[in-house]
Amino acid sequence: MDWQQAASIGSAAWFSIAFLAAIAAGMQGRGKLWWFFITMIFGPLALFFLAIWTEPLTKRG
Repeated sequence: MDWQQAASIGSAAWFSIAFLAAIAAGMQGRGKLWWFFITMIFGPLALFFLAIWTEPLTKRG
């Protein structure tokens, strides 16, 4: 495996983690797009923080 393949696999994994964080944030009533971008920057650390942050927000309306 050369570095281009490793970079492609790593990028796909990073994007997938950000996508999963957006889904989890939406299920908790938080902003999906906001958490997607936070996870794109901080990666799995942001997903871990979102997972342990157990108190969901209440939706208004």
